[in-house]
Amino acid sequence: MSALDSAGPALSRRGLLVTGGLTVSLATLVAACGGAESGAPGRVGNAPIPTDLPTAAVTDAVLLRTATSLEYTALDVYRRITELGSLDERGQALVARFIEDHTRHAAGMADLTTEAGGEAYECANPWFATRVIDPLFRRIAGDEAEEIEPSDDARRDALSIAYGLESTVGAMYQQLVELLRDRALRRAAITIGAEEARHAAALAVVRDGAPEAYVSPTVFGDEIDPSDSDGVLPLFAVTGAFGSLAPVEFTLGPNNDAGARYVATLQTPADNSYIYDGQTCDA
Repeated sequence: MSALDSAGPALSRRGLLVTGGLTVSLATLVAACGGAESGAPGRVGNAPIPTDLPTAAVTDAVLLRTATSLEYTALDVYRRITELGSLDERGQALVARFIEDHTRHAAGMADLTTEAGGEAYECANPWFATRVIDPLFRRIAGDEAEEIEPSDDARRDALSIAYGLESTVGAMYQQLVELLRDRALRRAAITIGAEEARHAAALAVVRDGAPEAYVSPTVFGDEIDPSDSDGVLPLFAVTGAFGSLAPVEFTLGPNNDAGARYVATLQTPADNSYIYDGQTCDA
């Protein structure tokens, strides 16, 4: 028995003619489209030849510009929370203090950017504003077009957004200690990062109360059970023995038909959200 016989049912004469005709047709198409120089198939249509994207350097100035943009993003978040009017006196007093802190941080990062040879970027981060912050606040107000139900607790969700952003910005500054080349800049970054971490801790306690929100059970090797709070992920002032760079998760909005709440995830800035040299804003 030949190899052809063992491959399957025998080919009919008609099948061989069809297969052969198809092979000839494809060969003709390749010859017609191919270039004369290599014999390889040529380009079909009039699409332009792709060009490589320019490579932007991630310098200390770029990292500082990005940090400044996140400070302005935080200021925008607290402005929107204030406009919601959902916080009590204690919560709004906390927001007022954080606005002062972020205003100071933004000015400091802008000054350091200039000292590092860059141009200060004094606006909210556009990537975070459109892809992160706007969708989060739609979870509070609701969006009929996107079939998003309004929040069942605007105060809780506003504090959750603030907590998520403060935790993320704090993690960003911790990450900058590794990324920045200038040692003095690293010291400035971790100093501000520690303040952002304290902001997040205060927000957790204000939202979920003391002592429940002091220390996460995971610190002691236990698990967090969100069912204890109707599907709302709890917040904690102390989330681990060391600062974490992992994404920050929190819940927003009412329970859906499946009995689950929307889970938001925030991550530290990356290549697609850096504020590179040459990017400008309408400050």
